[in-house]
Order: sequence, then structure tokens, then C-alpha cells
Amino acid sequence: MYGVILAGGSGTRFWPVSREQSPKQLQKLIGTGTMIQNTVQRLLPLISIENLYVGTHQHQAIETLRQLDSFGFSPDQLLAEPCSKNTALAIGLMAKVLAEKNADAIMAVFPADHVVSKPENFIKVLQKAETLAQKGFMVTLGIPPNRPETGFGYLKQGLELEDFEGIYRADRFEEKPDISKAEKFLEQGTYFWNCGIFAWKATTILKELQQYAPDIHSQLETLRGCIQNSSGKLNHLELNAKGCELFSSLPSISIDYAVMEKSSNVVMIPADIGWNDVGAWNALDEVCEKDSKGNVLTGNILAQDCSNSIVKGQNRLIATLGLKDTVVVDTPDALLVCAKERSQDVKNLVESLNEKGHQEGKRPATVKKPWGSYTVLDLGPNYLLKRIEVLPGESLSLQSHQHRSEHWTVATGTAKVELKDETHQLKTNDSIVIPLNAKHRLGNPEKELLVIYEIQFGEIIDENDISRYDDRYGRC
Repeated sequence: MYGVILAGGSGTRFWPVSREQSPKQLQKLIGTGTMIQNTVQRLLPLISIENLYVGTHQHQAIETLRQLDSFGFSPDQLLAEPCSKNTALAIGLMAKVLAEKNADAIMAVFPADHVVSKPENFIKVLQKAETLAQKGFMVTLGIPPNRPETGFGYLKQGLELEDFEGIYRADRFEEKPDISKAEKFLEQGTYFWNCGIFAWKATTILKELQQYAPDIHSQLETLRGCIQNSSGKLNHLELNAKGCELFSSLPSISIDYAVMEKSSNVVMIPADIGWNDVGAWNALDEVCEKDSKGNVLTGNILAQDCSNSIVKGQNRLIATLGLKDTVVVDTPDALLVCAKERSQDVKNLVESLNEKGHQEGKRPATVKKPWGSYTVLDLGPNYLLKRIEVLPGESLSLQSHQHRSEHWTVATGTAKVELKDETHQLKTNDSIVIPLNAKHRLGNPEKELLVIYEIQFGEIIDENDISRYDDRYGRC
């Protein structure tokens, strides 16, 4: 069986920790790893790392590969998409890739950012799903509901499948209900949450797409021919210019709308796997440890007379007094305070931030780059102060700036600086000035992290003020 992990979401309901440029699946919210690392870890007992594929947005590809490197994940099993087009197109293109690789490929599809607290049950359910998929069925997992939830879609249990005890036809799909309808679903006992985990033959889902979503299916062969290896280090799969244009022009629709709700070939396995989609901050109530007053506290927290609240911070002390049913999330550049019952509305808050032009809506204080990261510490009308971390053996592009000069000071590690036609080795406390329009490159030749502090000076301070001449990541 092959596993396909869909990792292209933005996770805006987990702002300010999750942002468009550093989304939920790449964050450490629950457990020992990030959400995508935890997803890979629980699949490995059944699906080898050689049979795992990942689809994600092109802006998240390098960081995703870095996070999966410790598993031995191969970069050429990650497909970077030029834009988000929901799940039908992503699944269809992955199915095309797998069907060409193996005509009998069983393809299981998983979100990258969910929690499964009963991993042994999970593996057993997937083994059942594999057997059903081999017989030509499209399999979906149904989660037994424990409350009248309005944030999930539902599946209605149909007739039991002949010769397969405990497996049912999916009678119909129901969209997210209002509270009254959700209460009725819970009372009836034949409705299950739709968790977005599927299994089928790659050829089966392609046939279903051909029947129910021909506008997508008809372009998959062309898109497959447009897949190429990216240039530079960590050369993952991407679409060429023609493929990007075509991909961007196709409908944005979920696999549920496109196929599952229309097909008569869908079966459901009731799955008691401890599933949670961790869709908003209030979901931490169900998956995290609480103190004696029902609080979920993470970070440097002093909470007095607080109850049923979620407080998450980093290094800075957060002192809370008398909070009840409240969410507080602190990051270096943004603070969220909201009523717990309004957690789902954080997405709307982020949309408002973006409409008003607040960079904090999309970009985190620490921005991950192929070579490491940078953090903006201070800025003014004609200057900007950054902390730059360069990973061992990595280097930035050979570049210049038209509107700013830079002053670098090494805090820890050793810096290799190419400036004009000279190369400089800088140690701790050494500094160098990068003049306006001068070609330069910063690298870390050692095995320990390089940390430098950079002050930019100029009439225009803009992150896009970069002319690249050479880059190991193919960004020229």
C-alpha cells in the first residue's frame, strides 16, 4: 500500500502560531514532533517510508523535506503544487503518478495535521481498508461521534456489505450541519464524522474522476507530463511553467464534492481510532493534558484563579488572572486573546488582518528558508535588525541589493563571506559591511549553527530587494 499525505493547508484557525508561510502541519502542537512528523510516524508500521508520498504548496516544500529528512524520506516523493486547489486535483495527480508506477497500487490518503490517539486500532482499520480497496471499493473512515459537532461533515451508514462484517455502504454524505441537525445525527446513531481518510486503487479513483469530474481528469495526463525535478539542492518534484499555468486554471473542489458524494462505490469502516482534526485552538481541550482546573498551559505560564482556559506561550512570561473559557496565544510578533467558543472564528480574524495589510497575518516572526531562518527583531523607517541562523554546511545565494547596505556581526559559529572578489572567514564578534550593490554570499562552512545579527540601512527596506546570481536551491 502507498500512502499519500496531503500537506498543503494553511491552518489559519491556529494563528498566530500557524500562518500561511509556516502552517499548522509544520508546527509542534501536540506530541513530540510536528503534525506532519507525527503523521508519518504512525503510518510507518504499515507503510514503508519508500511508499510514502507528500503533496504540498511550493512555498512549504523545503521545510517539509527538512522535517521528514530524519525518516529517510526521499525528496523525489514530494510534489510541490504552485497553488492550493483543494483535494480532488491533488489526489487525481498523485493517483496518476502511482498508477504509472504500479498498475495495482493501493493508495491511502491522509491529512497531514490530524491526531490519532489509538494507533494500534488505526493500523488495523487501514489493513481492512486495504483489503476492501483491492476488491475495487472506495473506502472512507467514519468516526463515531461523541457530541453534536457542527464543524465536521457526516457520513450516513447504509446497509452492511455482504461478506464483510462491520463494513457498510456509505448511504450519503452530509455537509456541516447546524446544531439542531447535529443533535439529531447523534441521537440516530447511524451518522459518523467524515475524517478525510480514504483508501482505493489508484486506477479506481482515476475512473471515478473520469466519470464525475471529467474537467479535472481530462488534464491529468498533460499535468503528469509537466512534472519535473526542481533545480538546486533537495530536488523534489514540481510542475514546469506549462504545468503551473494549467494546474492553476483547474477547478478548486474537494474529493468529497467531486466524487465521493456522487459515487455508489463508497464503503465506510467505523473507526474508533481516537481521531481529532485539531481544527481550532479549543480542540486542544481533547488532546492535551489539563491541570486540576481544566486549563491547558504550555510555556512560561503563571495562571492564578483561571479555569477551562488555553494559554500557550514561548519564552516570555505570561501571567493570567481570573480567566475563564479563554484562549491566549503569544508569539514574538503577535498575541491572540479570544473566547474559547469563538476559536473557529480566528480564521475570519486572519482574513481581516490580511485585508488590512498586516504582515503578521501571513508571515511569522521567524521565517524558515532553505538555508536556515531569519527573525526580524526591530525595524524603523530606514533600518531593520535581523537575527540570521545558517544551518551547518548551508549558504545563501550570491546576491546584491539596490536599496540597502548591510552590517553583519557574528554571534556564534564561523561565517564564510564572499564579498566582491574576496572571501572572508569571520569568527565570533567579527563584523563586516556589505555595501550597496555589492555581490555577496553568506555561508556556514562548519558543523555547528551559525548565528549572525544583520542591520540593514537604506531608504527602502524591502525583503524583495534581492538580485540573485547563483543559488544552490535554484531560486535565481
